[in-house]
Parts: sequence; structure tokens; C-alpha cells
Amino acid sequence: MDEFLQMLEKHRHEFYGYIYRTVWDTENADDVFSAAVLTAYRNRRQYVPGTNFRAWMYRIITNKCFSANRETARSPQRLDDLADSLIALQTEPGYVDVLNSPDEFLDRCGDEVRIAFRKLSTAERSCLLLKAVEQFSYKEIATILEIPVGTVMTHLARGRTKLRKELLEYGRREGWLRKPFHYLSSEKEEEAADVHIG
Repeated sequence: MDEFLQMLEKHRHEFYGYIYRTVWDTENADDVFSAAVLTAYRNRRQYVPGTNFRAWMYRIITNKCFSANRETARSPQRLDDLADSLIALQTEPGYVDVLNSPDEFLDRCGDEVRIAFRKLSTAERSCLLLKAVEQFSYKEIATILEIPVGTVMTHLARGRTKLRKELLEYGRREGWLRKPFHYLSSEKEEEAADVHIG
């Protein structure tokens, strides 16, 4: 097996997991993965040895995911427009309580996290996965997705806000959030937000 195939095999499960979480129709994940690997292999001479192989592959994989999602002709479910405003969300009863104990809250959610995540746009989902799961920098994500860094940050902010809005509503429906609402300082709020989903 040549060196290029060895690198592909080394990150195989990581790449497949990203595809599975990014395509809207998960039944297409195998086809998208195969198409990405085939494209990468055909273009292997364009990869410069010693540079970031993962970032190079993620660019190919993400393009395949975007194409697959367009082919399904399906739009992700939209949340209320107010969900796009993090400022408005911060005034919601129970919001700060979730930020104070994000791990405990997420442990109770189960499939709700996956369901909420699948409602995001492809760009929001890709940015969140590349940042929170794959640990790429903003600049690396911008290179992978071929968009400005500012756009990456916008997609991240919108995606996080939508997830928080959806999960907060779920927590209320389940009766988990009954504590009185209280405010955090902006500094503490940012620290807590960094712990929660990326």
C-alpha cells in the first residue's frame, strides 16, 4: 500500500464520521465517502507531502457533502428567526442554568442533540464539526470550506445559537429547567459558552 493510501486509511473512521454527520440523508454516507476517496486518489499528485493532509482531505470531503445535500433537494428544518439572535436567547428562562452545567444537561438529552444538529444548514454543521470535533482553527476551516474567516465565525455563532435554542426548548418540555433565571457577567458567560458545544 502506497503512502497516500496509508494516510487515507489512518483517518478513515474520522472522515466517515464527519460525512455521516454532515449529509442530510445518512443512507448516502457510504456513497459520499467512496466518491471523496476516489476523487482524492485521482488528485493525489496535487497534495504536497508534508502539508496538512487532513485539511486537504476535508476540503474534498466537504465539497462532496455539499453536493450530496443539494442533490437531495431538501432544506434543513428552520427554527424561528429569533433563534438567530444570541442576545435574545440569553434572556430566556433556564438558559444560564444550562450553561452552568452543560455536560449534565447534554447527558440527559440523548438523541435530542443529534436531532437538533440535523436541523442546521450544511455550512453551520460543517463549521461546528470542524471546530468542535476535528479541532481545526478558524483559519483552517476557512481554507477547507473556501470561505472568509468572518463567515466561518458567523456560521459557528448561528449554529450554536440554533442548537441552544432547540435544546433549551426540549429541556423545558421535559421539565428539567425550573430554576429561577439569573444573570452571569459577560466574562463568565463567554467561559461557559465555550464549554457548551464547541
